[in-house]
Amino acid sequence: MTIFSRKNLLFLALAAMVSILAGCEPSDANKDYGFPKIYIPQATVTGMDNSYPIPNGPLDQNKTYVCNFEDGKLNIALGVVRAGALAKEKAFSVDLKVCDSETARKIAEYDSKDVPAAELPVNLCTIPGKISVKEGENTGTCYVTVDLKTLAGQASSIVTDGKYQLLVLGLEIANPTEYELAESNTSVVIVLDLNSSEWDEALAKNLPEGGVRTLFPIPTI
Repeated sequence: MTIFSRKNLLFLALAAMVSILAGCEPSDANKDYGFPKIYIPQATVTGMDNSYPIPNGPLDQNKTYVCNFEDGKLNIALGVVRAGALAKEKAFSVDLKVCDSETARKIAEYDSKDVPAAELPVNLCTIPGKISVKEGENTGTCYVTVDLKTLAGQASSIVTDGKYQLLVLGLEIANPTEYELAESNTSVVIVLDLNSSEWDEALAKNLPEGGVRTLFPIPTI
């Protein structure tokens, strides 16, 4: 056998061994990447804290997550994301509940800045007890519904110096059935601004959300 033939045989043998070893390793499609932690994406919209301004925010922070108005009720989208790229994405759910401490913290922050704010009445909100994510997916969404028609009947109680108070509601997620909660952004503070010009623009365009301004006209002093 020639030296050239022996080299060819050695190369083929090595190639075969590499192929066998590679077959024992998981393919990229079967590997997990990142950390599978669960968080609330709406808690990140301002880039400053976990405030979730509705409808938009003073600096136009919230361009991604919309709300819709129907039959006197405002439906506010709220969801969860499981970070990481996983080969097998399990279904999971988390509990969603009111977080009084976050509500109080945000109102105190506004008070320190002389910004009138008050708690969004929980009895006027429909808050789903869970947010679920289907198998093979990494996001899930629910809607927090605020009965603005009923709130409008007591609108005078939320007016200070000719403006509506910002209405604040803290929420948090807990008890994931799979994976773990992230170290941050597991609570969110909805801040409903009834003074926003967004409602006026919606009314001018005959959009359903213009109904918010119809229920809550700008107060006159």
